[in-house]
Order: sequence, then C-alpha cells, then structure tokens
Amino acid sequence: MTPRWTLRCLRWSYCAFIAAASITAAESALHGQGEGLHGAHMILALAVTETIAVIALAIELVELLACAVLLLVYSVAGVVSVLSADWEAVLSYIFYAVTATYILLASRTNKSSPPAAT
Repeated sequence: MTPRWTLRCLRWSYCAFIAAASITAAESALHGQGEGLHGAHMILALAVTETIAVIALAIELVELLACAVLLLVYSVAGVVSVLSADWEAVLSYIFYAVTATYILLASRTNKSSPPAAT
C-alpha cells in the first residue's frame, strides 16, 4: 500500500469514527442525556458542527477549513470537559485534534512531494 493510500485510509477511518461519535452525542443531547453540567443545546451545537466539519475533512479540497473548525470544536469541548472535571474526555479531544492535524499536515506534504516511482 502506498503512503498516499495509507493516509487516505487513516483519513476515512478517522472521519467515520468521529462522525459516528458526533451523531451519537447529538442523539443523546436531543434526548437530554449525557450533557453533564452543560445544557443539551451546547452539546448538540458542538456535535452537529463536528459532524459537518469531519465530513468536510474527508474532502481533500476543503481539508484546511474543516481541520480548523474541528480544532475549534475540540478546544471548546475540551474547556467544557475541564469544567466538568472529565479528564479522560480532555485527553480524547487532544488525541482527536492531534490526529486531525497530522492528517492535514501529511496530506499537504504528500501533495508537495513528487509521486514515487514504481
């Protein structure tokens, strides 16, 4: 498997995982569950924004904007988690942010380097 396809597999699996988690969070917020100390409206807004941004991240043409929105969502969600003393969630958001950033930077590096000879 080429590095370009390896990166695409990482991108698509990341997008599928985050979209599934976001949709689950949105459904929970709609039913008034899992909001902790914060209102369901905030959780719903973050989950919907995250879902849209991660779908956009799957499209390489808009990956920079999508990654920026995801980093903003993860930052807000991280602050919400800190205020709720949910340290495991904070670590998860850091991991998600680093992964999204890696996907973006690796994609940019692949676009700037010439294709490998086969």
